[in-house]
Amino acid sequence: MTKQLKLSALVVALIASTGAMAHEKNGYTISQESREVVRNSYGECWENSFLNKETDGLAECGDGTVAPQPRVQTERVSLSANFLFGFDKYNLRPEAVETLNNLAQRLSQTNVQSVRVEGHTDFMGSDQYNQALSERRAHTVSNYLVSRGVSAGKISAVGLGESQARMTASCQEEVAKLGSRVSAARKRAALIACIEPDRRVDIEINTLVTR
Repeated sequence: MTKQLKLSALVVALIASTGAMAHEKNGYTISQESREVVRNSYGECWENSFLNKETDGLAECGDGTVAPQPRVQTERVSLSANFLFGFDKYNLRPEAVETLNNLAQRLSQTNVQSVRVEGHTDFMGSDQYNQALSERRAHTVSNYLVSRGVSAGKISAVGLGESQARMTASCQEEVAKLGSRVSAARKRAALIACIEPDRRVDIEINTLVTR
């Protein structure tokens, strides 16, 4: 057979092969005769440009819908220290119990991976005193949550003292605007009220989610 004849035969074969296949929007080339996915010489499915393996993948082609991968989602819950404790105290107020009970129920779920309880104080008082107070408050909340069913193995408590106090400068400026006619006692009370957001317990929750 001459080269020209061989070339002609090859062209005819390609045309016949092309005619036996149809491109469909499921992402694979389908045989017009058998309506099955066309495979190459390695047994692999013949994909086309419409393929989206997440939605159109076929199990017989080694694809199929990709299973969602679990990931850890972090959430922070902030509770006012004035709500949890009395001023300069670390024993729980009775009115805080219901809130902590509801939180404990949620934290007891199996998809919760870890819980970190952080105690914070305002800037008033010495660093050493504030550090100790923040630790006591964090452990008070942590121990209560454990007593309500949260696994002790996945909860930790830490005191950060006044290291993350954010209201100091702005509140001092506000109090200074009260002027010299306002007594020192009233100024102190105004300052304590203004820096309340710094007195808090933050709870960081790491949860395993699948989407």
